[in-house]
Order: sequence, then C-alpha cells, then structure tokens
Amino acid sequence: MKLGRIAVLFLLVAALGAYLYWVEVPKARQEATKAKLVDTTADAITTVDLVFPDREIVLSKRDGTWHLTKPLEAPADEGAVKALIGSLTGAEVQKTLDETPTDLASFGLDTPDPTVRLATASGDLPPIAVGKNAAIGGKTYVRVGDGKIVLTPATLKVALNKQPKDLRDKQLLTFKDEDVTRVDVTPAEGKPVSIVKKDKDAWTLEPGDQVADLTEVRSYLSALRSTRAIDFPETDLAAAGLDKPRLAVTVALDKGTAPQTLLVGNDSTQGTQKQVFAKRGDQPTIVTLGDWSLRTLGKDAWQFRDKTVLGFGPDRVGRIVVERKEGTGATLAHGEPGGWKVEGQEPSKAGAIQRFVDDLRDLRGSGIAAEPAKDVKHFGLDAPDLRLTLSDREGKPIGAVLLAKHDGKYYGMRDGGPTVFEIRDYMYTRLDKQQRDFVGPEEPPPTAPTPGGQPEPDEDEPD
Repeated sequence: MKLGRIAVLFLLVAALGAYLYWVEVPKARQEATKAKLVDTTADAITTVDLVFPDREIVLSKRDGTWHLTKPLEAPADEGAVKALIGSLTGAEVQKTLDETPTDLASFGLDTPDPTVRLATASGDLPPIAVGKNAAIGGKTYVRVGDGKIVLTPATLKVALNKQPKDLRDKQLLTFKDEDVTRVDVTPAEGKPVSIVKKDKDAWTLEPGDQVADLTEVRSYLSALRSTRAIDFPETDLAAAGLDKPRLAVTVALDKGTAPQTLLVGNDSTQGTQKQVFAKRGDQPTIVTLGDWSLRTLGKDAWQFRDKTVLGFGPDRVGRIVVERKEGTGATLAHGEPGGWKVEGQEPSKAGAIQRFVDDLRDLRGSGIAAEPAKDVKHFGLDAPDLRLTLSDREGKPIGAVLLAKHDGKYYGMRDGGPTVFEIRDYMYTRLDKQQRDFVGPEEPPPTAPTPGGQPEPDEDEPD
C-alpha cells in the first residue's frame, strides 16, 4: 500500500511538472514577448500623421529636429513628440481576434479616432486605425493595415489624443545660464533694473552698482528658462497689449549670440483660468502664460539686491563680542580643540553659539528703512540694543552689526554701512541673546515626536 501511494504521488508530480514545462512555461514566455504594435524603432520614424475625424496633425523630422507641418508650420516640442512616438512603438498587442469581422462599426474602426500613418526613411508603414475602448479590461481595438483586429492597452488612445498646441514647442527663451551676461527688466510702470554679470558667481545691479543676491539671480534665470506657453490664441498685438507691453525682459548673451526679449501684455481669461498674453520679441507668435508669470518676472531692484546685513564666512570668525544696552553681554571665542566657548565661563554651549553665528550670517533685511543712512537716531541705532562685533581667527576686524527695537519695529545695519534695514522680528529674537544663553551644559537636540505626538522614551527608562 505504501509503495502504491508513493507511485501515485510520483505520477502526479510528474504530470504536474510536464504540464508546467509544456504549457505554462511556453505561455509565460509568450506573455513576456508579446508582439509590438509597430514593427520599427522610435528613432527610425521620420513622419507622424494623426488623422482624427475633426482634425489632422502632421509632424516631420528635419535634420534631427521635429517640426509641426499641419495644420500650421511651427517648431515642435521634442519631448512631447518623443513621448507620442514612444506610446506607439512601445504599445503591445494584448490579444488578437481570431476572425476578421465585417462590421467594423462595432469596434469603432469604421471611423478611427485617430488613424496613425508613420513613415521612415525606407518608406511608409501600414496605417494604424484606433477604434473604441473595449467594454472591459482597459483595452482598445486597433487594426494595423488590413490585418486582424487586436487589443492594446487603452493608454494608447489617451496618448494619441492630441491637439496641435499639445505638440508645439512652448519654450519662449532658450539659453544657458553660463552664457547670460546681462538681464534688463523694464516695466511699463516703475523703474527699470538690470542685473549684470561681473564674474561667474558675482552680479551687480544697475543703476547703483549694488551687489545682487546670487540665489535670486539664479532663481530668476531659471524662471525665465522655464516660462512656457499655455495656449496659442488667435489675436493681434494691440488686442493682446503687446504693442505697448506691461513688461519687457531682455537677456543678453555672450559669444556673439543675439539677445532674446520676452514681452508680457494684457490679461486674458480662458474659461476659469487667468492668463496673460506674451510673445518673444523677434517672433510673431502670440501665446498665453499663467497669470503668475507677470508676478514672477516683474521683479524690482530690491528683490534682486543682496540684503545681507554683514556678509562673512562662518569658518572665518574667531571672536564675537556681544554688547547689550540691557542685560549681560558676552565674548564668544573659537578655539581648538573644543570649538566655541564663552571667555571666562565654563562650561559653554558650543552648539548654541554655533547656531548664533549661523543666524548672524543669515541676517538679511526685509525692507529698506533708509538709504543712505544719515539719521540713524531715528531708528534707535545711535544707541543700539545690540552691538555684535566680529573679528577673524587672526584677530583682524570683520565688522559690526547694530540692532535696535524702536517704535515697535526692528532695525539693523552694518556699523558704518550705507543702509538701514528693517529686520524680521524672529531674526532679531534669534540674536537677542545674553551670556546665560551660552553658558551651562550642552542641551540635547529636541526629541522627534512619535506618530502619536509624544516624544520617544529614553532606552534605559522603564516602561
């Protein structure tokens, strides 16, 4: 009986193995190597013709660059075209219907939406007719040439559903940041401002020859490069307000490249979306941008300028003398080993002192109270609440920062500097320290809260 059972089990295992080897494995291999809808590579395609019931869009590759040729001549969006072609060359045949039906209407193939005609350098490929979606399964009926009807993923139909504007090049200004030498921002109302490159990482403002904030300059150049059209309306210069633009931004480039200008005109509304008309100065095409574009690009000198009260490298500082009108000041010194300490006091909170140095480095104005700074008494800076005097690690002076709270506002300036800045209250609070804030045992960093909102218990603390 035992031998018989073993023999039966052996036969069952052998039968299962044979089924898996001869049926399931070939089926899995076939599933893994499903036929492609288009028998060519994306790079080989030179023409794409999308024929919809209500429109036709033709794209052609010339000298390696895609162009829209119908319903109009215009540069194409390379990324959008490559994604379109990729949806075709990557589409798989999920299933092939065994019989060729005579009633194409039931599959939506009597009036395809769309018919896709592709061409390569070797000639035309069979047309691809895209029908309607199947009732279940997330698939679409497709027919290639006069062949059988197949099913492909329904994502193909979505990817092919394009309007001409979807495939047009929407970028207005094309440049590399390192090639920019000057940017002129000219509003119709307000003062024009120019940012001028002096060195790789040094920009100044004109007029005034003031230092520009490098982060602001880089952000502005990025915003210009990423400004893209939303739509291509049929209108004229006057109606769009581009005969007398509200804003003109001109980017000058080196290497003998012609400057590029972006013009921004009147407001426009498409449905519920607010937009503004715009165009590139040397091109006729009028576009619309998001209404935020005017706010993003219409910056003034204050927004560009470096608002740092006292610029210094934190690793350069060797000594800070904190003088207060009220309370106890301190002298902070950096030495090795041990880093920061309070002179004459032990122990010192080196971490707290380092945060203080970082906050002082990051001190920036939120507005200009006076420039030039003539009557500093008006801002309480003739007898400041705080005077922070810095010297480097060789004992040479770096400069001093004066801070005051006066008539409910906060002010700061570099001692002897030309500008009185308004200061955010929280920035003032971070620097409003007394000696006691730097003396004592080092405080541990705040404990991160648990998902329930309570701090994690110490590992050696009993539950």
